[in-house]
Amino acid sequence: MLNLLTEPLIRVKTTSGERMGCSLPRVLSLLAADAVAEFSAQRPHQRHPWHAFLVQLAAMALHGAGRAEVPADEGDWVTLIRALTPEWPDDEPWSLVAPPDQPAFLQPPVPKGDLSAFKTTIRTPDALDMLVTSRNHDLKAELMSDASPDDWLFALVSLQTMEGFMGQGNYGISRMNGGFSNRPALGIAPQGGLGAHFRRDVRVLLNGGRNEILRQVALKAQGGVSLVWLLPWDGVEQIPFATLDPLYIEICRRVRLRSQGSRIDAVVANSRKARIAADGLQGNTGDPWTPVDVKEAKALSITGEGFSYRRMVDLLLGAAYRKPILQELDTADGEDGLSVLARGLARGQGKTEGYHERVVPVSKEVVRFFRNSTDPLAELAKARVGDAGVLRGQVLRPALFSLLQKGPDSIAYGAKTTPVQAEPWLDRFEQRVDQTFFPDLWREAAAPQNEQAAIRREWIWSMADAALHLLEEATRAVPKASMRRYRAKVRSRDLFFILLRKRFPDLTHEDVHERTA
Repeated sequence: MLNLLTEPLIRVKTTSGERMGCSLPRVLSLLAADAVAEFSAQRPHQRHPWHAFLVQLAAMALHGAGRAEVPADEGDWVTLIRALTPEWPDDEPWSLVAPPDQPAFLQPPVPKGDLSAFKTTIRTPDALDMLVTSRNHDLKAELMSDASPDDWLFALVSLQTMEGFMGQGNYGISRMNGGFSNRPALGIAPQGGLGAHFRRDVRVLLNGGRNEILRQVALKAQGGVSLVWLLPWDGVEQIPFATLDPLYIEICRRVRLRSQGSRIDAVVANSRKARIAADGLQGNTGDPWTPVDVKEAKALSITGEGFSYRRMVDLLLGAAYRKPILQELDTADGEDGLSVLARGLARGQGKTEGYHERVVPVSKEVVRFFRNSTDPLAELAKARVGDAGVLRGQVLRPALFSLLQKGPDSIAYGAKTTPVQAEPWLDRFEQRVDQTFFPDLWREAAAPQNEQAAIRREWIWSMADAALHLLEEATRAVPKASMRRYRAKVRSRDLFFILLRKRFPDLTHEDVHERTA
């Protein structure tokens, strides 16, 4: 049956360097001791689905038992998890393979055990996973022909808790804003490893987080459906959203794994409706990791831009999004070693737009802003975003246009090809700003107020230097007729500094002279 509660199916590397196979309760006990360095079979886009699954599972099990502390004993975890599924003493809901009329792990029972509708066979876990294989993040499809059970485990968790709409009969999860959206995650990561992060999130959910979800959305405080895969599914019947537990673990696809000798494969069937009836919620489901647009009451959906500094300013310091529960600082978090961790797999219609992950370390001084008021930080960040936008759009861009158009007397901003040619250089400028945006911002915020103007001016000059270096690199790289080369170079550089003086008049004459000399 490949029982996750009793068999060492999950490959783990510990913080001491030991590699071992673990049961699910053993994994939870190791996380409680912060002794897990990595899950050997896990791919980057599977990190948050697995983390979220473990946190939700642990928090529901502990809440059901009336306990608040994360236990370190493997036996405790066996008891806690089995208490969620007492109707199945043989652990079918925790087994990768089980009779089709019984629940298997993240696989709902098939009415009467009739698999005739499961017409598609999937041979490898990477083909089951949620990645759209046209891009696949440099991962080729269906190469995992010698897959282990935990390869299937992580693929199932990724598919069933993160997938969106993939055509008629393939509906997505409730916890996203629309079928072509995604389920991004933002939270606080404490000092330590995977286990410290796990413990922290479980603690926050048990210490008021669960009740906060109930205040935000209409879910059941007691007796709600917690493990959605326990209920039979014929592909038509839906589960009303209001009947769910605040931390429900959902599924979105009709899948059954089969044991074929020493190998595993999967069979899948379409459904006529989404598993959870959540129409109109737009992903506003109380997901403790997902920001919600305040004005439109819909879950955040990231694009191929990912978590750029501009987007992170909005999510960390802006008022447009309600911060998810696990992004809010908890009183027990302390002030040292904290980071904001953002993750998400950007999806489009029939395509994948990349896996995005960003860690923003938060200094002790900035933690104090977060505990009191982020308004001063937001004001400084808004000004820096504006400065970067001016440097990009009103200084570097015109200079690049002048260069690309061979130093004309009048720049043709409506030209069709010039914007396309300039875009890579402008993108590189954005990347340069992004590299140090938050450390530079924290430095200004932590400084005495009478020193902040000088720190800001220093930062503007460093970004202007980066823009100038890109202009000079473009000058060397862009083909030009030899007779116009010198003119294009001189005119574009002169225009750069003319616009720099105009847009940033507070910069001293000595500063400008030093850089133009």
